[in-house]
Amino acid sequence: MNEIARRLDAVNRGEEKRGEGVGRVPEPYGSGPVSRLGRSVNGTLARLDEANRQLKELRERQRRCAADVSHELRTPLTALRMRLEDAQSHPDDTSLPALLEQTLGDVDRLEAIVTDLLLLTRLRAAEPGSMMRLDLGRLVQEETTLRSWGCSVRLSLRPGVVVEGAGDLVRRALVNLLDNAVRHARTRVRVEVRHGEHTGELMVTDDGDGIPQGQWERVFDPFYRLDAARSRAQGGTGLGLTIAKEIAEAHGGGLRVKESPTRGAFFVLWLPLAKGA
Repeated sequence: MNEIARRLDAVNRGEEKRGEGVGRVPEPYGSGPVSRLGRSVNGTLARLDEANRQLKELRERQRRCAADVSHELRTPLTALRMRLEDAQSHPDDTSLPALLEQTLGDVDRLEAIVTDLLLLTRLRAAEPGSMMRLDLGRLVQEETTLRSWGCSVRLSLRPGVVVEGAGDLVRRALVNLLDNAVRHARTRVRVEVRHGEHTGELMVTDDGDGIPQGQWERVFDPFYRLDAARSRAQGGTGLGLTIAKEIAEAHGGGLRVKESPTRGAFFVLWLPLAKGA
């Protein structure tokens, strides 16, 4: 008992380490109260180790995110400054309409990034908002007919797949998945809605190059791009998939990449079915 108390005091003072985790106390052989106490204390210390590990991972993700945000904001700001400084130095050689078009493009990109960052912050800090019954198939039908997507979008929509969610956020998740698929598709995108086990499932596939299996989780990291230069040229902020996943998880669902039946990317988003659906 004294040895357990001594070692535990050392752990509390941070004097004992085991690798990157906290130390452990002795576990005397047997089933007596001292043995049980040792096992109980070590179980608590093991949970502290896991909590510390998760905290380190969170801090590292926050550090990477802050660095990525800084980079993503600095890129259009640098381009904006260069164009304005060039126009200031060579006013007679500057076409005002072209300058305005270019600088407004930079401002639009900055505004899109800031808007997405604010939405991501709101999703992580609060509940989704006002909930309603949503027919996923009808929602997909409405969104896919609102604008031209630039490639063939094929639908397979099972009727009566009703989930409960914040309408604006679920629409945003759908649009983000469609935008991502269209940007990477060669000729077509397929959207399917069906019942899962106690869930409504939305599946989006494209016939592009696909996602290497080792990067299935990383594509949901903020600003992560398989091809950074190509993705920026095609207009994404780098937060679309991150936001779609956060929206799904805020509703008690999820979003993941699965093995594609074709060569492209295959995303599955699921949400809990509404009561009585």
